[in-house]
Amino acid sequence: MKPINKHKKDHKLLWKIHHWSGLYAGIVIGILCFTGAVAVFIPEIDGLIQSRYYSVHAATPAPGQLFKIDQALAEAKKQYPKMSGLLIDMPDKPGRVATFSFAVKGKDKASSKSYFLFVDPVKDQILGSWDRQNSLANYLRQMHVRLYEGFWGRQLVGLAGVAFIVVTVTGFLIYGQFMKKQTYPKVRRKGMRILMGDWHKILGISALAFNFVIACTGAWLGLQPKLMQWFDIKAPNDHDFPKLMKPKADAATLVHWDQVFLVLRKEFPDLKPGYLRASEDGTSTIEVHGSIDGQIYEKNINALVLAKTSYKPLFKCDVRTMSFSQRFYSVQEALHFGDYGGLGLKIVYTVLGLTSAFLSISGFVVYLYRTDKKQQRRMSPWKTTFVYCLLILIVLVVIALISMFIGYRQASAVAAWLVNGSLFGYIIYVIVVAILKKRNSNTKSIGI
Repeated sequence: MKPINKHKKDHKLLWKIHHWSGLYAGIVIGILCFTGAVAVFIPEIDGLIQSRYYSVHAATPAPGQLFKIDQALAEAKKQYPKMSGLLIDMPDKPGRVATFSFAVKGKDKASSKSYFLFVDPVKDQILGSWDRQNSLANYLRQMHVRLYEGFWGRQLVGLAGVAFIVVTVTGFLIYGQFMKKQTYPKVRRKGMRILMGDWHKILGISALAFNFVIACTGAWLGLQPKLMQWFDIKAPNDHDFPKLMKPKADAATLVHWDQVFLVLRKEFPDLKPGYLRASEDGTSTIEVHGSIDGQIYEKNINALVLAKTSYKPLFKCDVRTMSFSQRFYSVQEALHFGDYGGLGLKIVYTVLGLTSAFLSISGFVVYLYRTDKKQQRRMSPWKTTFVYCLLILIVLVVIALISMFIGYRQASAVAAWLVNGSLFGYIIYVIVVAILKKRNSNTKSIGI
């Protein structure tokens, strides 16, 4: 009898862990799964907005033709002579535009502005400008990565990933044995609680491998900045160079990007440039980050660093020559966003991501049905779930509208109030409930 009792206790413990992890992290997990299901198409969304809304198109380069951006950059510097922090994003497909991203500093932070210019890297000309921060693609990116909140948001996303791991593993241990007794994929129609419970189990088991990968990579990507700081972890493409001149002189040094592309073809012919950056800190370097076709690794993890005056290679990071630990580090983001297998894989990621979002809803419905008789709620479980989902959807839409039509900073401020306010309110709620429970237990013990 002891082994049986122990098995029951272990099962109850697993159920409690699964129950509470899913209940308290389910809203964040649901938001991340929903936004992530759409965020896999961020490059396609960016391209569609650029071509349809801004009506910008780049010429298609001839086979073997090098990019040219020197004239466009010279024109940009004439228009914005005080530009700083220039980042050049290169097109990922033929016919797509490149972009110049930079800031023009004002007297204070509030008066500083960011600019984004469309550039044809074949005809070497500026096509127009746009506001990347207020775009739909940036909203999806910021909401999924940090809940649109700068300080706690990314940590909360990482912790939600940890909770998702716990929910996935405990769900497999709980329902894996149960599914052996039930024909797969059988759904029993014995009331709403049983119906939703069966769908929850079937979809959870079906998306088990996907959820585990997304949870692990999401937890790492969310907590990555802090973990790298605490454990002194360095990215494979990290590099340090001595300062050779004053920052002002470095920023004023002219870069011939035509020459950079020639050296890149010679020194790293397989590298497909993703973004380019010239130093402004005195190191006198040029960074070229990019990807290699056919590789399942983080975008732009490969790098080639050149001396700004001589264009000689100073540093090269090639994912194919990395150690196992470095390749394992580099594969996390690609596995999380599914951007290594084309449009078909992205569609699969979207379907599975929406399935994972549904698990948060179905799990909440099952919980409400389980506790409905004890709690004696006024609203039915379905009405309660509908209200919760509607409120969350309204919040997401409102922040999106503020971000796209008013401004990124305003949307970020609203999200910060909501995230921090919810976190603070939840902590207060837990403390109050704990105090009340302790008071009630003390009252019962003395017989009052």
